[in-house]
Amino acid sequence: MRRSLTFTAAWLAAAAVATTAAWQGVGLVTNQVTDDRPSALAASDVSDRLDGTSPTTATAPPTSPSTSASTPSTTTPDDEAVIVPYDLVGGRAALRFTPTAVTVEWSRPNPGFSVKTEPEDGNGYRVEFESETHRSRVTGWWDGGPQDEQREDPR
Repeated sequence: MRRSLTFTAAWLAAAAVATTAAWQGVGLVTNQVTDDRPSALAASDVSDRLDGTSPTTATAPPTSPSTSASTPSTTTPDDEAVIVPYDLVGGRAALRFTPTAVTVEWSRPNPGFSVKTEPEDGNGYRVEFESETHRSRVTGWWDGGPQDEQREDPR
């Protein structure tokens, strides 16, 4: 009986030491790793990181033509660029908006689609993904801030 009490006491002491060491380790890692937030990514970093990802699976195309226009919620000083990514049925693209120009950062068609990019009137740009059964298009321009129009058209 005395021997089992000794083993129980030793086990409890070892468990208490292990628990204390584990909590101190978690606290150390928390203070050194998670308290410091990473800085915002530069445009080139976003492009580099996206180059390493594969496009997401496209959802089924809408049954009727649809159009949406939106203003990205990102605000920026006039001398700083805003990069807005788009995930369309036909592929993925990112437009770079500045007060003087809109350019295509990158565009990647989904399987079965081709991509065409072209400047629009003024300082805008258009990216169009096309297949035999569907066309996806995003057009971006600057009008006091980044502006865009996205369109999905089944054929």
